[in-house]
Amino acid sequence: MASRNKPKARKKKTAAKRGAVVAPASDAARIIAAIKRIPRGKVCTYGGVADVAGLPRRARLVGTVLRQTPASRGVPWFRVINASGRISFPAGSDGYARQRKHLENEGIDFVGGRVNLDVYGWPPRDKMLDELLWGPG
Repeated sequence: MASRNKPKARKKKTAAKRGAVVAPASDAARIIAAIKRIPRGKVCTYGGVADVAGLPRRARLVGTVLRQTPASRGVPWFRVINASGRISFPAGSDGYARQRKHLENEGIDFVGGRVNLDVYGWPPRDKMLDELLWGPG
């Protein structure tokens, strides 16, 4: 009589084993601090947040940090949008509706599903360049 092999217990894959990016704590803290600086009634792009945090060209890391940050931290995540002025959640999703409602409650207007970054963008583009070159102040 052949012995039956017991099914092996499946191991849960950790984020690192799945290939997910885990932001270094210091980078995550800089990104969160940058997002908390976005004023009410303004938005910032993922790349803009990375620049303000001193992490240029790390827009995807900003998205990763936002996904990994619990809502209980009080981060105004809804003020971060993509470079074309659009909400990154799929249109019609709960996340899209929630983010749009937050932004509209702060007085931000949408035209054709976009936010005018020249009007509502933070920091102003000329100020951002000066800060990047010379530091805050």
